[in-house]
Amino acid sequence: MSIINSFDNKSKALIDPGQIFKNPKMISDICIVTFSQHVRDMVLEKYKYESVGYSSTANGNIDIYLLKLDDISVLFYMSPIGAPSAAAVMHEVHYIGGASKFIIYGSSGILDSESCKGNLIVPTASYRDEGLSYHYMEASDYVDIKNADKLAKIFDKLKYPYVMGKNWTTDAIYMETVDKAEARRQDGCITVEMEVSGLQAMCNYYGYELYPFFFGADLLEGDSWDMASLGNEKEYNIQKKTFEVAVGIAENL
Repeated sequence: MSIINSFDNKSKALIDPGQIFKNPKMISDICIVTFSQHVRDMVLEKYKYESVGYSSTANGNIDIYLLKLDDISVLFYMSPIGAPSAAAVMHEVHYIGGASKFIIYGSSGILDSESCKGNLIVPTASYRDEGLSYHYMEASDYVDIKNADKLAKIFDKLKYPYVMGKNWTTDAIYMETVDKAEARRQDGCITVEMEVSGLQAMCNYYGYELYPFFFGADLLEGDSWDMASLGNEKEYNIQKKTFEVAVGIAENL
């Protein structure tokens, strides 16, 4: 059976977080998700918080926190990289803390530097170049990002500079070839990352709300790769600063 025929909404899942987390809690409906340990460490130094549980993996526990912001309290955790593991943990967090609105952000590769320059990026749709999404919805090239317009309205209200456009989600970081990148660029994609199409498909299936946005890090234009700020102190500082954008979104949901 081909991966594109993997969607099955006629029979039940054999394994469900409800079998693991017997007493689900309703702590907060909103959760901010980071992929950066630098953001996690900064947040735990800057904000008042309490630990509310964890998602347990063979690599160690992923701690879930309740952050006390000025006006609201929200859940917060650091996600693993890649759509399958990110989706599994997100689904578990719904049971651990009650979240159904997930604000998720991080760096992305840039396919069109002119349109993205100096802006936050709000994806409008994401190309499904990963395997997870095919288990949560019927086959298609793209999945629409349902809350793109809602997120744009919040950015307008808070006067954050941003651009909207299609995104490319891939499982294969070392197989973002020149021809693939150009095909996605010709299709209107301006960014590339590793989670959003899978997370949106899963959220659609379970009725969660996803609010993804990016900032640019490395450049994938022409036939070369420019690391730019990827993995250095500049990116870490942007990651930390951009957490305040996520807070602004949370306060306006």
